[in-house]
Amino acid sequence: MTLAFHTAGVDSGRPVLLIHGGAEDAGMLAPQAEAIAARGRRVIWYDRRGTGGSTRQDWPGSGADQHADDAAELLTELAAGPATVLGFSSGGLVALALAARHPHLVGEAIAWEPPAVAVLPDGLATHAAIMAPVDAHLAAHPGDWTGAYLVMLAIISNGAADPDSPQVRRSIVNAEAIVRDDGPLITRRTFAVGELPAGKVTVAVGERADPMHLEIAKMLAEITGTPYVAVPGADDHEVYLNEPEVLAAWVDAR
Repeated sequence: MTLAFHTAGVDSGRPVLLIHGGAEDAGMLAPQAEAIAARGRRVIWYDRRGTGGSTRQDWPGSGADQHADDAAELLTELAAGPATVLGFSSGGLVALALAARHPHLVGEAIAWEPPAVAVLPDGLATHAAIMAPVDAHLAAHPGDWTGAYLVMLAIISNGAADPDSPQVRRSIVNAEAIVRDDGPLITRRTFAVGELPAGKVTVAVGERADPMHLEIAKMLAEITGTPYVAVPGADDHEVYLNEPEVLAAWVDAR
């Protein structure tokens, strides 16, 4: 297994591992990583398996659990555990799975607005409804990952996403990964009561989280027994891409 990774900050700083979300890669997290590193932390971030410069061997595999095991191997290789693990969007599910499967490597797992659809009542039916138009597009246009991603994006944004925006155009390079992995696999991960280590998990949302992310946060709070946290100044789901200082300051204060 080979992961393309980056590091910043001082080696003696408390380690922070960043895990990107769907249709993202390590390059997109660089400003967030540098903002955290500037506060004296050792920051590690990487391309998840199937994305960017990382391996595609045995991919896609078991979704969040496969990525959690990859992250554990990286932390072990870099002697960076226990780390603060900050996972964004679907990367938040990977952070939670990492805490569940490798708790000795995790000081705290922070899941930023994780789309853990399967934890909702009738969550699997909701997940299937989201994926059905994507699957239909691929059936009609095999291998058209970009088209399938744009269909998915329209669904999850309720039609608000602009396919011609610079951020969407940048993310298209990772279309295959979100269509084959995040959508059908990672977002189906659920967590049983007692599976996540007590005192090591935080679910964080923005001050104006959309209804689905908020409901997921409430359900995960019930599972973990820890209230979710609304981060001051975080006013959109992609704050980690658009305003990296917001989460950097919040993490630094923890």
